Amino acid sequence: MFETTSLTIGCACIFLALLVASRRDTKQCRYPPGPLGLPLFGNLLDLPKEASWYTFAKWARKYNSKIIHFSMLGKHFVVLNSYQVAKEILEDRSRIYSDRKYSVMASELTGWHRNFGLQSYDERWRQRRRMFHQHFKPQMTPTFHTSMIQGARALTQVLLESPNEFLRYFRSVPGANILSIVYAMDLDPRDSASMESVEGAVLAFEEVSDEGPYVVDFLPALKYIPTWFPGAALLRLPQGSVWKSVVDRFHEDSYHTVKSDILSGESRPCVASSLIREFEDRLDDNNVEEDIISASGTAYTASDTTTYVLTNFALAMLLFPIVQKKAQQELDQVVGRDRLPDTCDLDSLPYITAIFKELMRWRPIGPLGSPHQSIADDWYGDYFIPAGTVVIGNIWAILHDEERYPEPEAFKPERFLTEEGVLDPTVPDPVQVFGFGRRICPGRHFAETALRLYISHMLAAFAIEKPVDDAGNPVEPTQDCTARMFWYPKPFRAEFKPRLDELERLIRMPPGN
Repeated sequence: MFETTSLTIGCACIFLALLVASRRDTKQCRYPPGPLGLPLFGNLLDLPKEASWYTFAKWARKYNSKIIHFSMLGKHFVVLNSYQVAKEILEDRSRIYSDRKYSVMASELTGWHRNFGLQSYDERWRQRRRMFHQHFKPQMTPTFHTSMIQGARALTQVLLESPNEFLRYFRSVPGANILSIVYAMDLDPRDSASMESVEGAVLAFEEVSDEGPYVVDFLPALKYIPTWFPGAALLRLPQGSVWKSVVDRFHEDSYHTVKSDILSGESRPCVASSLIREFEDRLDDNNVEEDIISASGTAYTASDTTTYVLTNFALAMLLFPIVQKKAQQELDQVVGRDRLPDTCDLDSLPYITAIFKELMRWRPIGPLGSPHQSIADDWYGDYFIPAGTVVIGNIWAILHDEERYPEPEAFKPERFLTEEGVLDPTVPDPVQVFGFGRRICPGRHFAETALRLYISHMLAAFAIEKPVDDAGNPVEPTQDCTARMFWYPKPFRAEFKPRLDELERLIRMPPGN
């Protein structure tokens, strides 16, 4: 009888264990809703090459869920389509969701392992972010005000001289300005040859970002295929080698030039020189040098975002001339017409600030941001999110949520203002464009001040108008966009007509006068 009882109990335990395991497995497979995929390939064929944020928002509506799931080549992806869900996962649980998906193409084959924004969430990343943060935290922003104003004046000058080349200067002027701040470089933004060597690194980053995803990121062993081997071109391996030479040269040449100037006693103040002096007794440690190269180099590679915001700004001024007129009325009242704006004017220009906020919200330049990756199994309600899942905040969906921003497709800076014309603290700030949680952009305060200065200078100095054809009819700007990792308008035409007397003299006036 004892044996029979033991056998019965044993069978019952096995049955219960199998039942629990079955329920656990079933529950673990209960991912957030999303489209069914093919074996092995998953949803690889369901994703569009461009503007995938629209597709993710569409799936959210289809499955009636703000959190959706799909897979590609065995990798899990989760997309967060509302602010509340993004906050609860990426910010409230940032300890779990602050890692990055490792990219063989970006980190190994093209040299972007030095951009700490792409690095894994570990002590090396923390060290590099600390080094960056100490120079670009909010309290440090005033130390860059003079340099920022010089950048805004430089942009005004080249637009006065060559208004038809505004798209070119939207890239080269902010780039030259940040290079001056980070490396004390004196580059003429009008000189294509002098800018080409450093701009090549940023352009390589844009191409790497826009060309993905890469098969080698899912099958890392493919990185060992020689670049001459048949099929290597389809994997972008030869192109990756070209990108790497440009990226490595920028990071290393910039750093070693500053270091050499310090040793010769000819250095000038800049971010890189400050970091080198701070760690000068440890420069024989290759890891320390790599940390400095990463912290300083990452600052410059962020200049591409300024380019895209300025391009969106010019397009918005063409499409919404009433907005431009209101901003210029504010500038005339606060600044007057006998000088150009200064940093001390910015807090007295709420409509300019509202334009900046609306630019961030209306067409976020990185609609999906930089994807996070989970480092541990987790649950969100009844949904299982396994470790290693790529988690994407759909910034576009968050900033086009009708409940948070009525008429989300409209460009309305007024949404951020009260009836009295001051900034409305009850309207959500579109800070999500800078990321989430511990991976939020540490240079956002610097970027906001610089962009408000660029915008206020252009609006004070110029009337931005549509060009006219031979018959005198306005030429409408194209609204076609490049819409992959970055979202920005394709080339269009605009006219920058001076609206201030003696603009050349005003540009040369020292700040504060």
